[in-house]
Amino acid sequence: MSIPRTLTPSVGEGAGWISRWVRILAAYFTAQTLTQLAGIAAGLLFVNFMPVRDFALYTLAFSVVNFFNFVTDLGSTTSLVYFFHQSRKEGSDPGPYIRAVLSLRHAVFAAGVTGVLLAFPRLAEAKGFGLREALLATAGIVLCVWFQISQSLRVLVLRLTDRYGRSYRAEMAGGLTRLALAAALVASALLKSWLGVLSSAVGSAVAAFVARPAAGRPEAPEDLRPYRRSVLRYLLPTLPSALYFAVQAPLTVWLAATFGATRNIAEVGALGRLGLLVGIFSTLSGVVFLPRLARIADDRLYRRRCLQFGAALAAVALAMSAAAALAPGLFLLLLGKHYAGLRHELLLVVAGAGFSLLDGYVVSVNLARSWTRWQGLAVGSLIAVQAALVAVLPLSTTAGVLTFNLLGSAAALAGQLAILTAGFTRPVWVYWK
Repeated sequence: MSIPRTLTPSVGEGAGWISRWVRILAAYFTAQTLTQLAGIAAGLLFVNFMPVRDFALYTLAFSVVNFFNFVTDLGSTTSLVYFFHQSRKEGSDPGPYIRAVLSLRHAVFAAGVTGVLLAFPRLAEAKGFGLREALLATAGIVLCVWFQISQSLRVLVLRLTDRYGRSYRAEMAGGLTRLALAAALVASALLKSWLGVLSSAVGSAVAAFVARPAAGRPEAPEDLRPYRRSVLRYLLPTLPSALYFAVQAPLTVWLAATFGATRNIAEVGALGRLGLLVGIFSTLSGVVFLPRLARIADDRLYRRRCLQFGAALAAVALAMSAAAALAPGLFLLLLGKHYAGLRHELLLVVAGAGFSLLDGYVVSVNLARSWTRWQGLAVGSLIAVQAALVAVLPLSTTAGVLTFNLLGSAAALAGQLAILTAGFTRPVWVYWK
């Protein structure tokens, strides 16, 4: 995987910056919103038409996809934003770092496949699912994660080199492929959980193919070990927190599976689809904000842009929470008759998604700036908060699980904001070199 040697000019305060950002955001909300809506629509087709039992297994499978995908990453993909920024300052080629990250992710994937193949069928059988459907879902999980690794790296490289149009086309192709397959499954009444997982794997494969390097793959450097060591050194202070946060995305589903019934798993998964309405804006950070920040060399401008982007995301979170409070019926209408009475749970999931939206952005900025020295302390504080929540909340109910998610997300955001504040005011306290 290669990138052009010529880097684009820094995004600064020059003439026409307002019109430039209008074009950037217009392109984002045209292409990226279509991609996100295609994914949400595919999920809602499964929510409305897939039997509750099958949707519970589908939800459980995707919780493992999220976990496995996060474990293969552990911040290594985001580290490319940092190394790209450093390479820009030094005038060097970031290509070896890209290849080093890809090789590291493939190595972790190879190590983790056996665990997934052994653990997920047993987990599914413990909740009453058959061995055959569990094994088929497991195969879908493995394929999904494999293709997502290539997709995420290729798309990020396109954006870091300012080839946004092609990155958008890749994601649109993947999202529309998944939607078409979901519609075909509904039309043919083949609403099996494993086919739903497989449709996502095919979508990721299509996106990775469209985002492939235009030229032939160049020869890798003779020795990538120095670059791998640099990436691992960058990741070292965040590895404990990254491993812990790998559990956070699927944690609500796993709590529902541990303490609740099969229906609780399905309800958490269905409501999570509505949380993705807020998630439409979560990709704004990685797609637009972080690559733009990576090209800013002036620290004062970086801080101003960072705060402006954060304020925009906070406004989105507040607006979505207000909409869910004022018109819950419109949101629940999207889920169909199986989940029509979950008004209180809807408010919990949308508010929690708002906190997660902001937390994801702040975490990404902290990682991109290498403000990671306090990450262990932040994780320790979050563990203490979540342990207390497990002790006091009724996790056998859907509302209890979603309350856990809401309060945990708020605590995580508070810890990351403390690190961000220190980074801007006393960077030596939090910077890890």
